[in-house]
Parts: sequence; structure tokens; C-alpha cells
Amino acid sequence: MTREVVNLRNWLAFVVLASTLVVAGLLVRSKISIDYASFTTAAATVAILALAGRICARRGALRLSLMMEALAFTIALSLLVAVGSYLAISQGHPLADDFLSKADEVLGFDGRGLIRYIDGIPALARALMLAYTSFALQVLLLPVLLILSGRPQHGLGLVFGFGLVCIGASTISVWFPAAAAYVTYGIEPSSLNAVDAHFGYLFLEEFHAVRNRPEFVLSLGELQGLLTFPSVHTATAVLCIAFTFGTGWLRYPFLLLNALMTLSTLTHGGHYLVDVLAGGLLAVAAVAVVRGVSGLPVRRTDGLAGVPAQSQSH
Repeated sequence: MTREVVNLRNWLAFVVLASTLVVAGLLVRSKISIDYASFTTAAATVAILALAGRICARRGALRLSLMMEALAFTIALSLLVAVGSYLAISQGHPLADDFLSKADEVLGFDGRGLIRYIDGIPALARALMLAYTSFALQVLLLPVLLILSGRPQHGLGLVFGFGLVCIGASTISVWFPAAAAYVTYGIEPSSLNAVDAHFGYLFLEEFHAVRNRPEFVLSLGELQGLLTFPSVHTATAVLCIAFTFGTGWLRYPFLLLNALMTLSTLTHGGHYLVDVLAGGLLAVAAVAVVRGVSGLPVRRTDGLAGVPAQSQSH
């Protein structure tokens, strides 16, 4: 196992531990209580994956071990940051939609016009919806695919970058809570023919509930992505492009998919253009941190760069 991979594993473990302590401390002082029973299965999954990873490592199956650990880290970070996003929005700062929409106007961007334009191209609207909904699948499976293809530094780097992006977005969103562009534009889902506005409105009930209720119970089954500024979808798309860019043929499908996912945040995700720009900048900063920690990008020297030769048969 290379020094870069060891560094990334250590940093990921530190970020998960530190995030757990911070989230637990903030929960004590917040109006949010956790329905812990609803998180049992997810927590058990993380524990099983982490344990399986250690067992595989002891048996010399290092690649399989890293795949298990990548999944465990990704799920743990996703759960922690999801709770963190509710904590951020619960602070109840004034809605930032007016500021964000005016920033788009200054940039000369017509979000309402873009949505109406895409709505007139059904095939493109469907492709963008598929790209938008690929978010969770990419976050979970792309690190595994990178490790499997002999790029453990890139796989773990992607997980680390995702964690940094989500932590950064949750922190920034404390001061920029927004009901999102569909509401500001006054676009009703029933007025659209091809564009599916489902995700532009889905989160609003939870968003307003955690802001307005004096007490709020957070259940995993009701969990929604509440963040608008910066766009985590966009930041994740940039990360996926960055960590697949030097991987030969793998870069091309993920470049196309994530270019579409970035566009879909404007048409299907209810985001402003400034959300997208901020998400992109956040991702660039996260990539810089990952590179500083691990020494990425790592050039491929053989079919299984970064994994010791004795583990390649596993």
C-alpha cells in the first residue's frame, strides 16, 4: 500500500471521527433530535463494511479491503453531512433566494428561460433527469470502480474530496438558506411537459419544518438534501470529472455524465447559477486539498498502480 493511500485512509478516518464529534456536540445544543432507530441499518452497514475491510486486509486482499473501506467512509460521511445540513438550515437565517436570484440577474442568466427551453426538448430533458439522479450511484460506486481499475489513490481521493465538499457546503449554507429557484421563478410542476420538477420541490416540506418548528425529529426515512448554495451536485460532478480525468477511457463517459449532471442542477434541481459556480469553486478547493494530502495526480505505472503486486491476484 503506497504512502499516498495510507495518508488518505488516515485523513478519512480523522474527518469521520472529527465530524462525528462536531455533529454530536451541535445536536446537544440544537432543537433537532435524532430517531436513532431509523439509522440502525445504515450504521450497521458502515460497521460491517469497515470490519470486512480489516479482515480482507489481514488476508492480503488489499484491493478488496480498500473497496470496502471506501464504501464505509462514503456512507458514514453522507450520514454525518446530511445531519449537518439539517443543523445548518435549523439556524433559521433569512432566506437568501432574493440575493441569489439577483446575483443571477447581474450575471445575465435567465434560469426560467433555460428551464422552459429544455422543457421543449423532451429527449434532453429525460437525459438530464437521468444524469441528476445518478448522483448517489456515482458517489457510492465510482470510488469502488477506480480502486478496482488500479487507482486506489483516486478512489479514496474522491471520497475524501466528497467529504470536504459536503462539510464546506453545510457550513456555508448556514448563512444562505434558500427555497430554491423553482419557487422564485414561480414555475409549477404542472406547467412543465418534459422537465420533471420533482427534486426542485421535494425537499421543501423538510426544509420549512426544520426551520420553523420549535422541535424537530430527524428520521433517516424522511431525509432530504436541503442545501442550495453551494450546489453539492455540481461540486460532486466536478470531483468525479477531476478524479477520472487521468484514467484513460474511463474519463470520457464520466465527463459527459457529469457535464449533464451540472446542467441538470439548473433545470431539474432548482438551483441558481451562482449555486453552480460556488459548487464548482468548492470542488476545486477540495481537489487542491486532496492533492496536497496525497500527492495526486498519481501516474499509472502498471495495471494496478498503488496496489502491491502480491495483492493483485485478489
